[in-house]
Amino acid sequence: MMTLANGGEAQVTDTIVLTFPASGAFRGVPSLVLGGVGSRLDLPFERTDDLQLAVLSMLDAAAAEEASVEIRADDERVAVSVGPLRPEVDGDKGLALVLSRLTDGVESAHRGQDLWLTVFLTRAARPQDAPVA
Repeated sequence: MMTLANGGEAQVTDTIVLTFPASGAFRGVPSLVLGGVGSRLDLPFERTDDLQLAVLSMLDAAAAEEASVEIRADDERVAVSVGPLRPEVDGDKGLALVLSRLTDGVESAHRGQDLWLTVFLTRAARPQDAPVA
């Protein structure tokens, strides 16, 4: 949280956008970046691993030769969007089940004609952020 000059507060959100060839040779790049983000945000290893697996599962449904991964983090949660994806992914119950088990939430959205999925992880309060009794 950042305090503004007028005494209000503004939430700071960091965003990372990766666009890369969707072929197998480059699929490790988002996992590597997510590992670094998870470490920087003090996410437990298991949660970071779940997020990496969720993103790889979504990348299996990439619709184009290039895919994009957008990672947004704020004080409360991490959101990762992947797209564009094949249109039939929107009704894929198997993928929805996998993503719901690995993350805290899943949303689909259309950006123009393209389908994107976003998964969310809630960030736990770090010990130094906990209120003092």
